Amino acid sequence: MQERSESPDTGAAESGDPQVLAVRELTVRYGDFTAVNNVGFTVGRGEIFGLLGRNGAGKTSTIAAVAGLLRPAAGHVRVLGRQLEPGRRGGAWPGGALSLQPQKTSLFPRLQVAETLRMWASLYPDPRPVPALIDELGLTDKARTRAARLSGGQQQRLLLATALVGNTPLVVLDEPTTGLDPHASRDAWAVINKARAGGTTFLLSTHAMAEAEERCDRLAILHEGRLRTSGTPAQIVRDLTRGSTVTVRSSQEGLLRAARAEFGTDAVRAEPGDGGGAPRFTVATTRPERAVAWCEERAPEADVRVHRPTLEDAFLTATGTAPADSTAPGASGTAPAADSVPAAAGGARPEGGGPR
Repeated sequence: MQERSESPDTGAAESGDPQVLAVRELTVRYGDFTAVNNVGFTVGRGEIFGLLGRNGAGKTSTIAAVAGLLRPAAGHVRVLGRQLEPGRRGGAWPGGALSLQPQKTSLFPRLQVAETLRMWASLYPDPRPVPALIDELGLTDKARTRAARLSGGQQQRLLLATALVGNTPLVVLDEPTTGLDPHASRDAWAVINKARAGGTTFLLSTHAMAEAEERCDRLAILHEGRLRTSGTPAQIVRDLTRGSTVTVRSSQEGLLRAARAEFGTDAVRAEPGDGGGAPRFTVATTRPERAVAWCEERAPEADVRVHRPTLEDAFLTATGTAPADSTAPGASGTAPAADSVPAAAGGARPEGGGPR
């Protein structure tokens, strides 16, 4: 499969909307370890663009480079037309250009929820109203609670609020719903979608397949620091999978032979027995309804099931691995995770003391 350093101009970028973010040939190294290798993509106004990959794939390092928190070894990052020069330590994004969801260590434990958000809001020229944001994220009854006394999920919602309160054109989120229960996750996405409807652009990282497929307009799949493919979730599934799989379980003699004659020997595969029940075989097809109708006509008693390809199937094809909460080989020890880089507010200053 061909790897690409730049994604095609699809999605919002195609509709004529200006590019809010353009990443070209981005490379990030920590010593001898290359965390991000020649990655490129663009994000149009009002898009939710996801970076999908296992832990250690390079998602957080990419986000840190976009935010200006570390020095890329090569490549270019442009936000609202302004370029962050590779290798620069000085300078900053224009005030209010982007905001970044900080890590938990960025919370002041003795500050109350409302105090925390008022502090972050003061860093931006046109912040969102703090009380409304607290209410939208379900933290109204915790507005006077210190950050240290919040649960893990409540702290995660507060961190999301610190990124959204700036009301910036670009919001960068690193796994924004990690640790949230389904109700809190739904509330968080309602706030994100409301901001997107108002024109806010989001770049986020995730290793959650369902979240990526349902919530992101476009995706880039990263693996071992490289961009393997990009596009809409539907495009990625279509490009990287062979279509649907129809599984047929039947004891009818000659059905397997007839299926091979009908659909081709390459498309039909006998499956090993599972210790009980009738024999089974699978049909790989882009027209599962045809295979189902054929089976129903030839063997009405057959148990027929259809598996339609998912984003996870495409991810496995692209990377050869399933997304998991494990660090990719080589990403620990040699190279500190970019998660450890402190977050910056209101324009994300490059971090001079971060990992090299």
